[in-house]
Amino acid sequence: MQQSGVSVEQIIAMISEVKEDPACLTRLDSDSDIIHDAGLDSLQLIHFILRVEENFDVEIDFEEFDMDHLGSIAMFCDFVNKAQSDETVHPLEA
Repeated sequence: MQQSGVSVEQIIAMISEVKEDPACLTRLDSDSDIIHDAGLDSLQLIHFILRVEENFDVEIDFEEFDMDHLGSIAMFCDFVNKAQSDETVHPLEA
């Protein structure tokens, strides 16, 4: 389980695994759009989000999630890092 901040490289690796596309590792960077540049379809996006939740011990509430967080990998990392550090955001234990 990850305890420190989420890195761009970790997110790119997860996207690459979900897409089963090793080229993502060299094609994507911190400014890449998770939907458009990475090319995640809706099912892959769900798998990606579930993997992020599991690996980084956060819960992403889709009712409150702003799709703008997917505008770049760096923005998504910032969102996850904030969720990890803010105990009131969405505690994993319900």
